[in-house]
Amino acid sequence: MAFHLRHDFVISRRATRTMWSAGLAIAASVGTASAQQQRGPWAAVRGYVFDSLLTNATVPGAQVVLNGPSPRTLVADARGRFAADSLTPGQYVVTFSHPSFDGVGYTPPPRRVELRMGVWTSLYLSTTGGWGIYAKLCPDIKEDRSGVVLGALTNASTDRPIAGGEVRVEWSERVISREEGVSLRSRAARSGTDSTGRFQICGVPNNAPMLLRVRGNGVDGPPLELELLEHPVAIRMLSLDIPDSTVAVPAVAAAPVARGNAALKGIVRDDDGKPIPEAQIVVLGVSDGSRSAESGRFELNGLPGGTHTIEIRAIGFTRRREMVNLRGGITADLDVKMIRMAAVLPEIEVKVAARRSEFDRRRLGGGGGGHFITQEEIERRNPYQTEDLFRSIAGFSVTPSGGFADRVVSTRGAGGLSGGPCSPTFYIDGVKTDVDPTTGSGLPVVPSEIYGIEAYNGGASTPVEYQGQSNCGVVLIWTRRGGPRRR
Repeated sequence: MAFHLRHDFVISRRATRTMWSAGLAIAASVGTASAQQQRGPWAAVRGYVFDSLLTNATVPGAQVVLNGPSPRTLVADARGRFAADSLTPGQYVVTFSHPSFDGVGYTPPPRRVELRMGVWTSLYLSTTGGWGIYAKLCPDIKEDRSGVVLGALTNASTDRPIAGGEVRVEWSERVISREEGVSLRSRAARSGTDSTGRFQICGVPNNAPMLLRVRGNGVDGPPLELELLEHPVAIRMLSLDIPDSTVAVPAVAAAPVARGNAALKGIVRDDDGKPIPEAQIVVLGVSDGSRSAESGRFELNGLPGGTHTIEIRAIGFTRRREMVNLRGGITADLDVKMIRMAAVLPEIEVKVAARRSEFDRRRLGGGGGGHFITQEEIERRNPYQTEDLFRSIAGFSVTPSGGFADRVVSTRGAGGLSGGPCSPTFYIDGVKTDVDPTTGSGLPVVPSEIYGIEAYNGGASTPVEYQGQSNCGVVLIWTRRGGPRRR
């Protein structure tokens, strides 16, 4: 098997199709299987396509193109295999492609193969392994669990590369010390963009969520979530909307929000392919959102162009985030598959009156030391995420836990190596729910779904049926499921 490393950056006719091929190449081994001499002046080829860059698996549906004396286009089967016979012998140029490669801006370079008369030639097509690419691109980085982010930055309106821009990656590292216990330390790395818009950032963590920020022509793009998921290489083709195609309108917080004429539509499904109604879909950094209909479908209009992070939340499912490129005058499509949480809420309807008998009884009866947040207060405060409601509760705080995720902690608990902040126990509609923002789950309930919240710092103030679970306090969240919804 021969590996080839190319250091050129290929620019196609459309800048959004700019491909980074530094270090990315086909690793193809071409050999002859047991030569089967057949009658007739023909040649044949068979093999399979393997992706060692993104999935480490074969590539069903990959398109293999043979250019030569007998041009042929083949499609790999469900196991990534392909075959063709009755070919005229001679020199062929072989290329392969797949939508997953297009999505990250990767185009394998062509490979020359000689097909001989009367012989089945075995052809193995593979993307180059990510670790080999990382070693070539970042030879000075010796840290374990690290990787490289590379790609290109373009203007969402014109598709032209943005030169002289900046791409910045930010993340948090957990530091354990005897003096301070567990703490978070902020880290960052950056890269400028060259004349073709390309960038490369070495040494980012490949096992932690990060924020990706872009800047070009004096314009800051929205923060984007990035996670390498243990892979050594991430390729991101980013775009930025330039102000001449947007209009600033006041948001709730009196800050200008970019508007445009891009649109996004799609469908939200569960892991069985069934539609999920009432899922909340939000473009992070844009105030407005949407809810999925009974069919699971949704649509968002009036969006600014550029690369954005889309957040999808639904009760009983892990929060999902997707990165999409939007362009003015074009409607992008998004098909979202949600994953159920390990602790699934019971599939029963709990009447609002039953909630009042527990939540309102304690709230109106003095609360016994708990802090109560009502539906009316939530609507008045209009928080972006449920975690924001805890910023004003004595004994609780909200801290970043990497990427966009925030973590609710008790500041009066007895956890941690030095008795510092620790995570309270959460109950949703009376069901204990594990919440771990480091895995991307966070609180699985959006503010508009909440009927009320009870927060207890621990000890005797906690309702007796919820005591003994944690020394870090207890949080009870009651949803409006089963009752009339207020729009």
